[in-house]
Parts: sequence; structure tokens; C-alpha cells
Amino acid sequence: MSIAGQKELFYSHLITMNNNNHHTEEISTKRLMVRRGQPFIITVSFSSPVYNYLQQLKRTFLIVQTGPNPSKTDGTQVEFPISHLGDQKQWSAALEEQDPCFWTISVNAPANAPIGQYALLLHASKSYCLLGNFILLFNPWCQDDEVFLANEAQRQEYILNQEGIIYWGTENAVLAQPWDFNQFEEDIVDICFTLLDIGERHQRDKDHTQRKNPIYICRTVAAMVRRVVSSLTGKYYDGTSPSKWLGSSPILRQWVALHCKPVRYGQCWVFAAVMCSVLRCLGIPTRVVTGFTWAHNTNSSLNVDEYYDENGMLLTHDKSARVWTFHVWNECWMARTDLLPEYSGWQALDATCQEKSKGASFCGPAPVQAIKEGDTEVDYDVCYFFAAINAKCHIWIHKADGILKPACICTKYTGNNISTKSVGSERCEDITHNYKYPEGMGWKSV
Repeated sequence: MSIAGQKELFYSHLITMNNNNHHTEEISTKRLMVRRGQPFIITVSFSSPVYNYLQQLKRTFLIVQTGPNPSKTDGTQVEFPISHLGDQKQWSAALEEQDPCFWTISVNAPANAPIGQYALLLHASKSYCLLGNFILLFNPWCQDDEVFLANEAQRQEYILNQEGIIYWGTENAVLAQPWDFNQFEEDIVDICFTLLDIGERHQRDKDHTQRKNPIYICRTVAAMVRRVVSSLTGKYYDGTSPSKWLGSSPILRQWVALHCKPVRYGQCWVFAAVMCSVLRCLGIPTRVVTGFTWAHNTNSSLNVDEYYDENGMLLTHDKSARVWTFHVWNECWMARTDLLPEYSGWQALDATCQEKSKGASFCGPAPVQAIKEGDTEVDYDVCYFFAAINAKCHIWIHKADGILKPACICTKYTGNNISTKSVGSERCEDITHNYKYPEGMGWKSV
């Protein structure tokens, strides 16, 4: 049994058709890129008429496998028969068309399959034949996928749009920075999976089955972003100023060129932009969010003290609790099957380093609705987001004689003008209401 010379013609045609159906044609027209929970079509060509192989083809199977050590035990290798009926709930293959020299087969990946790079093999009698390789991504178009997003305009914006805007500055002078996410440039998908591979090695986590879970993917990517881009803490003479970056792909490519050593330099908006590119590429709906006046490193306290000298110079050390004029993080869309139904939807995810007493230095994914409700016991890190946007900052003047005196305007509030790019336009959308109740309502009235 062999793949005939016609293979290239069929293979090329089917890749174009499949990638178009799976919304991946912008990634590649040469490599098969499909989304879970949705069938794709393959054609198996034979070097001579099929009836010559009838005995061998009585029991014919397909095998899919992913990860460094595929195993039937952990589900990273699955063998399933080619039949006349498919099954959308599991790996299955349905024979759609038969010809003397080829079969057309519809292959279905379940909506909870691990994402990743897969090999596809044909198993007939005692022989095995590698048919090819494909990449499997999350599927926001599939109702059974945890990242399902019902609104097509939002899918276009939060998955397929490669151009965006990041807001920064101050709440009274908001600046709009165009950004090229470039998540569909062909080499980016390979870089994203390299990033996952390295992240799992750092976590000493070799269980590829966890890649079916968008929470796991988000946390792995957030942990890795700070290994992709170094934080700027001083001068940038030995690297690029964070404000000079205009897109994610130069950063990701430079990271690979540096043999996966951190690129210099980034700050919160760079971390958020790179994470947005990676998650959109993998199929998780993601957007970049900016909040003006953000209480950083509060250790979940709702009170922050800032100290100034008599000339107005800030005395608070960088690592202590302080209020930033703005902060940029991400939101990613997913069902939270581990929590109450109302906590599904947008999840806040922050790759910027936090001075946490224990655990990872990133935060999230935290349900935005839980942040609004002040439900600080909810995973992951709702308490940090809640404190950052609800803290009161008390401002003190450190007099020359050592006496601390409250400033005339001694309190300022955090979490103002939380904004993101609106769907389908360049307008700035205020989403503060997603994070906070109006004054006098919700948790504040308790």
C-alpha cells in the first residue's frame, strides 16, 4: 500500500478547503491547520485499485498522536476505525466517498481534544502508513468547545483581527498606540507551541492532555511571557525601549533567534500584546485591556500609602505598593466549568510580575464577574485584581524634619476608565462597568 503520485494534487486542494472551513487559511495554505470539534477531510490515494487490498482493508483504522511520547494510556495517542458513521463527541473517521483508487474520509476531533501538533497514520492489517501532520487549535465557532464565542463580530475581532490598539497615558489624556498582533504569520504558530513546550519543561509538566484546558494554556502562556520579554527596570541602552515596539511578531521571532532567551525590553502593554497574539493564534478569544490608576503590589489590601518629599518626588520604592497611572492586562473568553455558571465569559489575565507571597508571579485567569462581585475566594487571583482596581491611595508628605503629613487631597481611587478597543472599529470602549458597580451599589453598599 502506498500514497500515489496524485497525493500532492488532492492534498493541496484539501488543505485549502479545510483551512478555509476552519478559519485558519490566513495562517497557512500549505499546512493543515484545523480546529477541534469540527470535522476535516482527507483523501487517501492507493497505488493500484482498492480491490487489490480488500483483505488488508477489512479492518482499517486511523491513528492520531501528539506530544513527545504519545500514549494510549494518557490519551495522546488514539486509534479509531474508519466507518460509515462519524461521532462528533470523540475522535472518529467516516468514509465519505469511495473510488477505485482513493478514499475520501471525514475526520472529527472532539471539542475537548488537546491542542497541538499531531501526526495522522493509517493502520491496516499489520501495516502502518504516515499520512501527514496537522495542527489542532481551539475552536470558538464550536458550541461544545470551552472557548465558544457566540457572536460572529466578536470572533472576527478577538480571534481573527491581526491589528489592534492599546491604550495608555493617564485617565485625562488617553493615548492610542496601534499594534500589529500578527498572530497568523505562518511561523508564529510554531513559535507559540515552542513557547508551550518550554513552559511545560519549566513547570516539569509533561502531561500533554492538559492542553485541552484553556485555563491551563492561559496560565502556561502567562508564566512564559516574562521569559520571552525582559522587564525594563532602568536604562535600555542594551536593548529596545518598550515604547519602540509596534508589533508582537518581531519580539517572538527575536526570542527564537536568541535561543529562547528574553528579549529586551518590555513593560505591561508589551507583555499583554504578546500574550494576546499567542492566545489568539492558539484559538482563545483575547483582548487587551487598560485600566487607569492601578494599585500594584497591594498584597490584596484595599489601602495603599504613597510617600512624597516636599518637592513632590515619589519616595515609594519600586517593589512596594504604589499606584500606577495606568496598567495593561488581558481578558480571554472561556467557560469556567470549575466555577459557578455566571463566572464564565471574560477572564482577567495579567502577565506583569506581581510581588506575591507565594505561587506564580502572574495573575489569572480570574472571572471578571467575580472581580465585580468582590468574590475574592475564587480562583485564580480574583483578590489581586479586586484590590488593584478598588484600593484607596492615601498620599503623605515626608517633611524635612521627619514628620509625615497627609496631603491636602489625601485620597485617590483606583480602577478608573477601564478600556479596550471596541469590536469592528477603532473606538475606545469603556468597560469599567464590567469590573465595578456604580458608586453606592453592589459590594460597596455592604
